[in-house]
Amino acid sequence: MSATIKDIAQKLNISTSTVSYALNGGPRPVPPAVKEEVLRVARELKYRPNRLAKSLVTRRSHTVGILPTLAAPNLAVSPYFQMAFNGVLNQAEIQGYDVLVFSRPQSTASKADDILSVLWDGRTDGTVLIAPYVDAPVIPALLQLGVPFTVVNSRVEGAVCVTCDNRHGVESALNHLVGLGHTKIGHLAGPDVLEDARVRQAAFEDFMRDSGLELRPEWIVKTEYTSESAEQEAHALLDTKDRPTAVFCGNDEAALGLLRAARARGIRMPDELSVVGFDNIFNCEHMHPPLTTVEQPIGEMGKAAFEALIDLIEGRPAQTVVMETRLVVRESTAPPARRA
Repeated sequence: MSATIKDIAQKLNISTSTVSYALNGGPRPVPPAVKEEVLRVARELKYRPNRLAKSLVTRRSHTVGILPTLAAPNLAVSPYFQMAFNGVLNQAEIQGYDVLVFSRPQSTASKADDILSVLWDGRTDGTVLIAPYVDAPVIPALLQLGVPFTVVNSRVEGAVCVTCDNRHGVESALNHLVGLGHTKIGHLAGPDVLEDARVRQAAFEDFMRDSGLELRPEWIVKTEYTSESAEQEAHALLDTKDRPTAVFCGNDEAALGLLRAARARGIRMPDELSVVGFDNIFNCEHMHPPLTTVEQPIGEMGKAAFEALIDLIEGRPAQTVVMETRLVVRESTAPPARRA
């Protein structure tokens, strides 16, 4: 059985509160000589601090939470979540924090209290929300209570957010396609419940109008931002006689589903169909063909959201950050083939 604060106090004939102050750096000062003796005896007795007890004194757990968009069986293998989570985790390790992933879905809770009871029960000092739904009930409740939290990949009024320049990313993708000679461009859009999906679709439609290109409603198809959903929904674009020669996809997983659906129909890519994604997840260069995509720095966004969260926890000001995107050109895009 490991030694306790009481064992150290008895050996030095001092109060347990003095030992606690020496080990925890406060809240009351301890003479340097006494602190040195406490630390010496603690090492001698192989004292191991009780983190839970310490958190009761300091009201800090040195743990941050991550609340993903939703809890799903395949969440852990989602490339986007992995990259965002890894960014948070790497920075947490550097700063000596633990990370707790909440599995209760923020998108389906009937009441904000259902989630708040978990987020604010003392297990974490604050939470990073990853791509929250636009109308997630937890957000206004967190704002009202003043609970420290930051948001990745969504803009929330009154909250500290880390996003990318979605509009610039969409424009760079479409400028690339137009530069290759494409004028018939479709869009696999994400669900309206996600703010980045809304922004990317709006940017797509604005670009097409501003460029004088035909904006055909039947060439804008909604997906759930998963490859399975995109593969199923892609028939609306691919099974028409007058299909687009290029498709901009709202994320890379949607692009992967489109590539699979096109191959199943014998459509040659990029000769007969050019495809552009968004995110630059880690398997883009291994898709068939390797995917041209807009890169958003997902890992850096997770890192920045963690750093901003610590600022809020420590009572320091934190600012919303908008990160740049860049186009990564690979083999899934080419000039459109001439049709007889």
